[in-house]
Amino acid sequence: MHNLSQKKVLNYKALALFSGGLDSILAVLFIRAQGIQVEGVYFESPFFPRNQAVKSAEQINLPLKIVDITHDILALVRHPRFGYGQGLNPCLDCHLLMCNKACEIMHQEGYNFIISGEVLGQRPLSQTKQAMLKINKECLCSDYIVRPLSGKLLPPTIPEQKGIVQREMLLDIRGRSRKKQMQLATQLGLKTYPSPAGGCLLTDQTIAARLRDLLAHQKNILPRDLELLKLGRHFRLNPATKAIVGRNREENKKIEALGLYEDALLETIDYPSPLVLIPFGGDLDGQKWAAMLTASYSDAPLDKSVSIKMKWKGEEKILFTSVCSKEKLHKYLIQKLEK
Repeated sequence: MHNLSQKKVLNYKALALFSGGLDSILAVLFIRAQGIQVEGVYFESPFFPRNQAVKSAEQINLPLKIVDITHDILALVRHPRFGYGQGLNPCLDCHLLMCNKACEIMHQEGYNFIISGEVLGQRPLSQTKQAMLKINKECLCSDYIVRPLSGKLLPPTIPEQKGIVQREMLLDIRGRSRKKQMQLATQLGLKTYPSPAGGCLLTDQTIAARLRDLLAHQKNILPRDLELLKLGRHFRLNPATKAIVGRNREENKKIEALGLYEDALLETIDYPSPLVLIPFGGDLDGQKWAAMLTASYSDAPLDKSVSIKMKWKGEEKILFTSVCSKEKLHKYLIQKLEK
């Protein structure tokens, strides 16, 4: 049984790399129990939004700062030094980026050290012993990163050597099982905490395929382009034209809300249909295919001639097309990532 009754508050301050998951929650609690003030930082992008981190931080009264790293992540996705995981996720590069940014914050804002909820051997790409050695070699302040959950299995850090962190109060957890963490959560009275599933969207094969297509066909990527990756069905009709087809009324509203003046929006006139968005309008040939796509995903019967209303750059235009089978259009669908 772990007793984490907090000691007298010391004049030390730690910065926690905080994901909002159980491991990062426990790491904060075990360091805070040593009388050390802890504040968190969450590095946000469209691929890992802040929601869970904010919720978990509130649960344990952790002050949390949010830092957007979207631009940096896109650069890593384009050119990862250490390769990808199962999707388009440059896990090791991303983790190193976060550690180095945390180092900068530590030096700029006067924190004594950094803590991380990493567990030795838990994640196959970023938390193996070899991966941690790479991180330590490349990180700007690796000797100041304390990993409370596996600390006893790792070399002593400078905060431990200086007596700021009591090594005997660190843990020796290793491996992919979460049993020990869940037991600790029960002992510490944590009634709710997120499951380990559902992390970075770059591991999702469909999102990864859509992002790879976006990077291949669009030079300047806007934040809303990344939000659109999460919505609808995506079709690459030609190099200049992508069409996004809403799957239900809620998605139609979200897609429309993300639309820009330069985008083309299509829907049928006489039949219920999805909203179809062409980012930046595409070309004329692509618009014709998008009109057929709109008709074919509408409630119009097969081979029926259909009128399509297209709004583009403040003007409305009527396109005439026919309904074809979805199978004919399936070859344009951006599906799972192919490596």
